[in-house]
Amino acid sequence: MSDGDEPRLRRASLLAGVAEGVVATALPLLAANITRDPLAIAGVVAAQHLPWIAVALSWRLVHRTDRRTVVGVVHTVRSLVALYLGFHALAGTETILKIQLVALLIGLGEALTGAVEEEREDIGRLSARGMIGVGLIGMPLGGVLYEGFVAVPFLADVLFFALAALFGLSVRRPLRSDRPTPEDTDAAMPPVPRLAKGTGGLAASGALASVGTSAVLGVLVLFALDDLGLGAPAFGFLLAGLAAATAAGGWVAPEAGRALGLKAGFAVACIVTAAALVTAGQVAGPERPWAAVLALGIAWAAATAGRVLLRALVPAATAERGAIRALHLLEWTGVVVGALLGGWFARRQGVADVLTLGGVAFLAAAAFVSTIRRRTPAMAAR
Repeated sequence: MSDGDEPRLRRASLLAGVAEGVVATALPLLAANITRDPLAIAGVVAAQHLPWIAVALSWRLVHRTDRRTVVGVVHTVRSLVALYLGFHALAGTETILKIQLVALLIGLGEALTGAVEEEREDIGRLSARGMIGVGLIGMPLGGVLYEGFVAVPFLADVLFFALAALFGLSVRRPLRSDRPTPEDTDAAMPPVPRLAKGTGGLAASGALASVGTSAVLGVLVLFALDDLGLGAPAFGFLLAGLAAATAAGGWVAPEAGRALGLKAGFAVACIVTAAALVTAGQVAGPERPWAAVLALGIAWAAATAGRVLLRALVPAATAERGAIRALHLLEWTGVVVGALLGGWFARRQGVADVLTLGGVAFLAAAAFVSTIRRRTPAMAAR
């Protein structure tokens, strides 16, 4: 890569992250402005994450594609999609179906760019720029812009995505994977990644943890607006705080793994997540929203730590090639299923009760990981 190409990719990643953060806040707010049906709103979250399943199944094709082309084309399409929804929001003709369609296309772009970036040697730098854009800038900005006028966040995303596309297309040399692996070159590798036999507990734990988190995420905007009494800007800052808690959980995970071991560390993380989610649901109220917000932050940090430990547990529990990709596929499937399950449950029982449902899913994940019989080590020191 030439000296000027790497800064261009980083700028593209930062701008795309800002746009993704804006839309992560504005899309559920716009959906909640149309309907208070939890299942319909959860469908927006499910649609945005559904493309990750398709990308996980087609990783061979994605891996061989020129990154420059993917980044440029994907962000251009997302710019047009944002313009489409911004126009309808401006005209007052938006519908929940249109929002779900936009969520699907935005999510497809996120999945494609995420898949191609993870194969690069500079993935750490690109991911850091993207996360700063999403959590530190985009999510709060999305809430503030939405408060001004509902169409503004999407019209702003037209500019952010278009600039990200320009920076991606301005890279002068074709970019393909820097790190070809045996997984990617082995013709015998199955098209659908799978875990080894006897690791059903591992698979169930990963899927249940994803279900628990996404069940809450699917109705989080209703929980924030109706149960906590937050406005659009505060919802954006809530999402930014959860993104910060996610980063903190990733930082704590190695220490927990070394102190407790991988299995015990994952189980403890799940129990803490469950307790925090149930607490958030029980203490929720407009008179003291900070208590529920703090509990949600603890839940998000603990859930992230558990996810890191579980991924470290995969190679320790199985030598099956493609096991990490199989776990990713299960997790993304769990996200979609969990969001829809949370919306359905909220429709029947109430939004706050979904947090208890998420807690139960995490307790089940902790129970299933104990069924792994193969001895696993503690996380190695860095």
